[in-house]
Amino acid sequence: MFGVLIFAFVLGVLIVVHEFGHFIVAKAMGVRVEKFSIGFGPKIYGKKFGETDFCVSLLPLGGFVKMAGESHQEAKGLPGEFDSKPLWQKTLVVLAGPFMNAFLAFMIFASVSMVGEPVLKSTIGRVLEDTPAKSAGLAPGDKILSVNGQKVERWDEVLAQVQKGEAGLLFSIDRDGLPLEFSILPRVVASRDASGKEARLTFVGIAPANEVLYLRHGFLESMGLGARRVMNLSGLILFSLKLMVTGAMPVKEAMTGPIGIYFMTQQAAQMGFAYLLYFMATLSVSLFVLNLLPIPVLDGGHLLFFVIERLKGSPIREAVKERVTQGGLVLLLGLMAFVILQDVQRFSILQNLMAVFKR
Repeated sequence: MFGVLIFAFVLGVLIVVHEFGHFIVAKAMGVRVEKFSIGFGPKIYGKKFGETDFCVSLLPLGGFVKMAGESHQEAKGLPGEFDSKPLWQKTLVVLAGPFMNAFLAFMIFASVSMVGEPVLKSTIGRVLEDTPAKSAGLAPGDKILSVNGQKVERWDEVLAQVQKGEAGLLFSIDRDGLPLEFSILPRVVASRDASGKEARLTFVGIAPANEVLYLRHGFLESMGLGARRVMNLSGLILFSLKLMVTGAMPVKEAMTGPIGIYFMTQQAAQMGFAYLLYFMATLSVSLFVLNLLPIPVLDGGHLLFFVIERLKGSPIREAVKERVTQGGLVLLLGLMAFVILQDVQRFSILQNLMAVFKR
């Protein structure tokens, strides 16, 4: 039950932040907001404040802000309607949701960096069988002090030095207070980096222990780290989408659905609150990028309609908009169904349920 509450908390924060972006900018532009809903479908609970009905609906996978006069068909030409606003104001309202997700991620990354960013220590947690590390004699619990004479304290520093040591590695370690040295000839395998370029991976066969230390950064440095992480993650997500579209990466490896997000949320929560925040920030960046895709139903689809209307100099017919939007909805629902089925298989949901009923 606690895991479900954590999952609901993470999704709830992301949805509220996204919809609040649309809401606050719409209000700033003088647009009348009729409804602010967390979830879709029948209303479970609601309360009206001013002109807006704030409510929680049955299906929790998303939310929406209903503005007066959103379409040409329902608009009456009143000044408080969305359709009556100039293009630049409507664009700002649509962009506000995704960019609030980006801002949330930035604030989380920056705040965790200032308070104390959890990083793994240079302690070995596992040594894989039939690897150079196993042959050399490294063991779980060994604390790596230096690699090729370069002092290390964090696991990312270990990986950086290992990557430089194709010709050979000298590990200085602390084993229960006893200093030891091990010479290792690593394996070098061909691989590809995040941008798809060919790369050489130096491999010794060790994994870190679950020991962390907390790095604190100054205010300006944390702001820079937060911004860079949002930009780097956005680029990585776009690159993954490109690989998926071109067929270079299977959809089941590039995407996960609600079930996968649920399990990953539980894993992050078990590792600690800071890891849960990092996971929430990563999801928030994903929402930022995905919502800007030019697919009808998404915010990017609305922006696409704006561009087309601007180029043709007249509004798109509502019948055409409706058909295209329905097509986009069918595409997204089909993709979601496929991803959920993949998650069911990946996390052995049916097997676990069958095991429960057999008891």
